[in-house]
Amino acid sequence: MITRREFSFGAIAGMVRLQPVGSPEARGVRLQPDRERRYRYIHLDVFTDKKMAGNQLLVYVDPAGLDTQTMQALTKESNYSENTFVLPPEQSGTDYRVRIFAGHPTIGTAFALAHTGTIKSGTMRVVFGLGVGPTPLDLEWSNGKLTFVWMTQLNPTFGKSVSDTAALGAALGVGPTDVARAGQEVNCGSNFFIVPLTSRKAIDAAVLDRAKIDAVFAAAGMQRRGIYIFSTERGADDSTAYSRLLGTGGIEDPATGSAAGPAGCFIAKQGLVPADRVGAIVFQQGVLAGRPSRLHVKIAMTGGDITKVQVGGASVVVGEGAVSI
Repeated sequence: MITRREFSFGAIAGMVRLQPVGSPEARGVRLQPDRERRYRYIHLDVFTDKKMAGNQLLVYVDPAGLDTQTMQALTKESNYSENTFVLPPEQSGTDYRVRIFAGHPTIGTAFALAHTGTIKSGTMRVVFGLGVGPTPLDLEWSNGKLTFVWMTQLNPTFGKSVSDTAALGAALGVGPTDVARAGQEVNCGSNFFIVPLTSRKAIDAAVLDRAKIDAVFAAAGMQRRGIYIFSTERGADDSTAYSRLLGTGGIEDPATGSAAGPAGCFIAKQGLVPADRVGAIVFQQGVLAGRPSRLHVKIAMTGGDITKVQVGGASVVVGEGAVSI
């Protein structure tokens, strides 16, 4: 994610203009005195198979010549939290260098490259060079069309726990009995604080109190990090868990692949689903935000140890265009 992982939302570069594919500017490079160049992007919704759901993403498929500052500005211009920029490989054993790391941009980028034909139909695996290193993606196809992508995350590191459910409940804006058990920090490439709640109603009711959660973290000797809450209460859908990534304001993230892996590991380690179901965990996120998303997690275990973590999902192409800068 360019604004939450590798880059910062705050940087601003030159003026940019988004051009629809059919416009004169989008049909070729403008060699006018201002020497504008055209950069193609694919617009996708990720962790969904329906348009106008899931998490939004722009993928720049040929960003050669763009510097970091301009990539930052393009991301800000899109008003999406996520843009990715696909470059030639820089490391042996990788197929592409992708500027970003998080769950949904990685999966969405694979769908964009399949859409453009860069990833050939039937390819079973590609490796992206990301900020955390080589990241394998397993691809599933049907009738020549990419239908699903699995991203391998790092095996988890389990950090500190917070067992004071009363303090946790107050910090999350719910009652002490709404917190099912101790929350814990889990890292599969990015650190998140995972908290299980007892019901979907409590998930929807949660409102983060920044001062109180900071006090909880300080008492536990933890740094501030993203807070991912979930409930395994069953609902009308067939998901394993109903979840949200809590923030302090603004637009709520409808799908957080980088948190789903750690949350799936928490579920598996705590035995919150039967052992034969840890390879088929499904998070339903984004409902309250009005953009329902389905995040699939596969956990492999040997004894009590987690040996592999994969996060997967579908994506749908919404459209494409170009930026002239």
